[in-house]
Parts: sequence; C-alpha cells; structure tokens
Amino acid sequence: MSPKHNNKTLIGITGSIGSGKSTVLAMFGELGAEAVSSDSIARQFTEPNSPVISELVSIFGKSILDEKGSPVRSKIAELAFSDQTKLTALNGLLHPLIRKSFHEFLNSRKDGSIIAWEVPLLFETDAHTLCDFTVTIAVSPEVAWERVQTRGGMTEEDFKKRNTAQMDLEKKKSLSDFVVTNDNQREELKKQIEIIYKEIQQRIQK
Repeated sequence: MSPKHNNKTLIGITGSIGSGKSTVLAMFGELGAEAVSSDSIARQFTEPNSPVISELVSIFGKSILDEKGSPVRSKIAELAFSDQTKLTALNGLLHPLIRKSFHEFLNSRKDGSIIAWEVPLLFETDAHTLCDFTVTIAVSPEVAWERVQTRGGMTEEDFKKRNTAQMDLEKKKSLSDFVVTNDNQREELKKQIEIIYKEIQQRIQK
C-alpha cells in the first residue's frame, strides 16, 4: 500500500482513559516507530506560556488562572468535562492548533518513517482520516478505573464524565484496523504490539 504522507506511514492510536495509550505508544517507539502524543502537544497550549491564554479565559473565565495569571490544566479539565458547551469550545480552540503542530512534526520526518501518533479523540476529531492504520486499545472500565486511581489526580465522577465525552468503545473498535486488549499483563500487551507492527511493516512493503 502507498502511505498517505510522502512515503511516511502514520499509525493512529486511541483508547479510553486508563487504557494504556502511553504504554502502547512507547512500545511502538521501542520497535522503531517515531512516537508522538497529541496530549503532549496540547500541553503547550494550557501551560504558563500558552499563546492562547486570552481565548481560554474567554471560554472558562479567570477562575482557571493561578495567582501568577497562568492557566491551571486541572481547573480547565474540571470545567470542560462538566459543561458540554465549554468542552466543545475548548476542542474547537485546541484541535486546530494541535493538528497544525502535528503536521509540522510530520513534515520534518524523513521519508520511510513510521510514526505512531497517540490521539485520545482519534475518531471524534476525524484525525483517523490522516492515518494509514488505526489501533484501538480495549480495556474494561473496572481495570481502567483501577489504573487511573493508581495515577491519582482524578475522581471517579471525573473519570466517568471523561469517558462519557468520548465515542463508545465498541464503535471505536469497529472503525479500527487493529484492536489491542490491555486487561492482561505487560508481556501479553507487548506481544500484541509486536504482531501489529510486523503486519504493518509487511503491508507497507507490498
């Protein structure tokens, strides 16, 4: 098959909160893919030196700012996932900026590169249309919540709100080229990723 991006192959990775997206991204990286996370790109727009502070304040008000006038990500998330209108406005602000930054990254990669791209809202934002392959990580809500609890920083109510804001897992699975189950041990997950990566390599060589 011919990759969509000048001889570069793009793998989109998604899944619910606590599914292990970052772990899977790192595993693709260990196998030779260049790993990039949409969440990491997004942070530059919600950190102290954000170029869109005024726009964030317009959406959420000054309560999201700390005493130094810098945005606080946890406050933004709390307000966004409690109000669908604000969440839609936030996504409308950030997603074009994230997409632009990602394209700059993609264009800087050399021909023949395989890029693994972690995107929580891969299908919701139509980012999957840019990808040559898509991978959804499936995990039970119980296991996902256990992992989120271990990380800390989120209440069960927030966890449920964020999951509700995303596309249904079964729908994501039906739209994906590959589905990874991550209820098991790390070694089992690694085996699944190795199989997928080898299959992708074989397909792009045809």
